[in-house]
Amino acid sequence: GTRPSGARIVVMRWWVAGLALSLASCSQFVRYTEELRTGQGGRTGFVTVPTLLGGSAGFIIGIPADIAGFPITYAVYSYQQRESPATADPLSTLLFPSWLFWKGAMMLGAPFDAIEFAAYRAWRSEPTPSREERAAIEAEYDRTTYPSYPVKPIYPAASDRRAAEIERR
Repeated sequence: GTRPSGARIVVMRWWVAGLALSLASCSQFVRYTEELRTGQGGRTGFVTVPTLLGGSAGFIIGIPADIAGFPITYAVYSYQQRESPATADPLSTLLFPSWLFWKGAMMLGAPFDAIEFAAYRAWRSEPTPSREERAAIEAEYDRTTYPSYPVKPIYPAASDRRAAEIERR
């Protein structure tokens, strides 16, 4: 048989990479871009500045896609409003193309994050949090993460646990 050309191999690799990326959860992607943007985890301006510039450019580039996709996004928003008016958000639905470009372009900060991690953050020793600090970190994570998902935690809130402990005494 004949061997595929170099261009065909590159295209096949891109398709395979795209398929692999499409199988992943988008929540990790969104969380990672937020960490790049806000500087969580000790990230410096070396990471956050390219992330913010890329995200801003991506959002602006996505505006024509918002305009072109308005008939589709408006239909989706109308459906959301009929089915669950409490969770229908016009901005995230109508500006969805810009949001995609914004988050995608924020990934410009990922190579800078890798460089900074290898050269700086990986070599810093961070103190191990105490039990109370760990509980506070987890409570903050629950407070900031769970509201973005349409899920109700099945474990009781800290205030409910304290009330139950007081009742037991």
